[in-house]
Amino acid sequence: MPVTVLPARSLDLPPLFADLYGAPQEAVAWMAEGLRGAWIAQDAAGEVLGAVGLRPSPAHGAELVGGARPGAGHHEAARALAQTAREAGGRAYAFADGSLFTRAALEAAGYREVAAYRLLAGETPTAGAEAPAGLRLLPLADVPDLATRLGALACHEDRIGHHAVVPAAAGDGAGGFDPRLSLIALDAEGRAAGLCRAAPEDGYARLDAPGVRPDLRQTSLRAALLLGVCARVRARGLAHVSVESWGDTPEELAADLALGLGVEIENPIYAAG
Repeated sequence: MPVTVLPARSLDLPPLFADLYGAPQEAVAWMAEGLRGAWIAQDAAGEVLGAVGLRPSPAHGAELVGGARPGAGHHEAARALAQTAREAGGRAYAFADGSLFTRAALEAAGYREVAAYRLLAGETPTAGAEAPAGLRLLPLADVPDLATRLGALACHEDRIGHHAVVPAAAGDGAGGFDPRLSLIALDAEGRAAGLCRAAPEDGYARLDAPGVRPDLRQTSLRAALLLGVCARVRARGLAHVSVESWGDTPEELAADLALGLGVEIENPIYAAG
């Protein structure tokens, strides 16, 4: 099926994204903000087959948001959108979720698999780990300083799948995370060294995989943060956890699996440029 890709305005994207993601426009409007470029794909009759925007990433160019609608022409529309975005943006990546973008479409557009988004889940681990010497682990609630919290959140920024943090993400309750269940690591100078956040849900706790400063990733800090949060979760009476990660290494995945967690969702991340 012939597909034409045309530039789009950001303000035209919310209704298209709402259709693609099956969500209300107000829930996806933020995805159209701050894009470096946007495009729509249409067939010969002018029917829109999909839309994509380039969302800036601190260390990996930009993420493709949006994708192709299901049905006839899906593969060619997804390929054309991904290729156009790559050619315009240089470095770019996308999640091969199997619906908006498939592995085959991204590979045809010149992308290759580099990492993954994963959701792991299981019984709340009971193991423990000590933080490296010179580091303190504190409840996030005990560190109200916004700059320090933002520094901790920024520990994720070099990992593919993450984005530049904004002040709103550091406030109490942001994303549903409980600052009393969450832990922040500080070094001897009081600088942020890592963070692991937890949000109580119905019968379990939702965790982000720990973010650790690059110079400390070969230490026990990641394990100390994750298992320290799990201890707080158990004390709250939550016997199960889910852990979301973006761009974690094979070694980090292996460590999480060794705790008894299992992979429930895995979406490969493909990159080009």
